[in-house]
Amino acid sequence: MYKYIKRILDVLLSILCLFLTLPIMIIILIITYLDIKRPLIDIRIPREGKHKVPFYMYKIRTRVYDEFGNSSYTKISKFIDKTGLNELPQFNILKGEMSFIGPRAFICNETLPEGKISPKRYLVKPGIMGLSQSLGGRKLSYKKTLECDEIYYDNFGFRQDVKIFFKSIIIILKNIFA
Repeated sequence: MYKYIKRILDVLLSILCLFLTLPIMIIILIITYLDIKRPLIDIRIPREGKHKVPFYMYKIRTRVYDEFGNSSYTKISKFIDKTGLNELPQFNILKGEMSFIGPRAFICNETLPEGKISPKRYLVKPGIMGLSQSLGGRKLSYKKTLECDEIYYDNFGFRQDVKIFFKSIIIILKNIFA
């Protein structure tokens, strides 16, 4: 039952967030254009979604690519990426490919560190925020992140999603003001 409520909440919240963050998104898009030019939206890398179905995640581009495919950040784009502001255009939630809360989507065909990837992580939609992000995000080991994905599935529900949401907001604010 909760998966249907979750989808309704995802759609309503994503529409609300799009309206609330539109001015910020426009400013970030202008800054990105002045800093690293076009394309402004980076959808070049497919991600693994629910049941490992590939999708393209819409993000504001923060990396500069050279002719050999190597990437780097500028000072401004690194800040935008670190704070997560590049992930504001969440059209993937409206499209039903992602959720606000769920495991982070892996890049398709990415060479991942050794560790057991539970098939449970692919039974739910990937999310912008997840249990691992609410516990420290990039600071966690890969093994701990995989454990979080399994814990998330095993405790799937509204209460857990609300806790993850608020803890993730605190982590994001700490990153912005750190």
